[in-house]
Amino acid sequence: MRPHSHHRRAVPDAEALHALTRRGFLKVGLGFSAALACTALVPSLAGCSSADSAPHPGMSFLRTDDVALFRALLPAIVTELAEAPPPRQALLAHDALRNIDATCAAMGAGAQAELRKLFGLLATMPLRWALTGIRQDWTGATPAQVQTFLARWRASRLATLNAGAVVLVKLASVGYYVLPAAWAGSGYPGPNAAIYQALHA
Repeated sequence: MRPHSHHRRAVPDAEALHALTRRGFLKVGLGFSAALACTALVPSLAGCSSADSAPHPGMSFLRTDDVALFRALLPAIVTELAEAPPPRQALLAHDALRNIDATCAAMGAGAQAELRKLFGLLATMPLRWALTGIRQDWTGATPAQVQTFLARWRASRLATLNAGAVVLVKLASVGYYVLPAAWAGSGYPGPNAAIYQALHA
């Protein structure tokens, strides 16, 4: 089953974003911690400069590698985004990334630490290649490659990989479907116009 096949049912509202910040949502587990710790065995991978640790320009939590990851994830998970004309796709992806960043920034320190472990694994080429089958940078990954890796994680016997796939898909899909511009594609008619206007006045 394609990873994005059931995400059209996502409810694009602030409540869905808030649900991702609840205590206990991210339980990626010790498997990711142990795998990430293995990078210390390779000197060239162990160090991170201050630039590497700084958020991407315009972001509060996501780093440049994380932005590249979600730019690859979004069209692989959201069908209508992949099919949109390039200018519209770029605009929607930009806005979705800002939502994803805001969600991550709103999480507690524990959840953020688990996210950082997961993103760190996926930013490190040897581990990314071993765990996802994707050797090149995320900027060169195709939607088909990303879908294959997500399906592999969802079908894995390792709970940590299952959890990682769920986190990535939920962050990407909710980040996209909370956008008013995405509501038509999701089949969501949008909130009551008067209430929406009052809340966003």
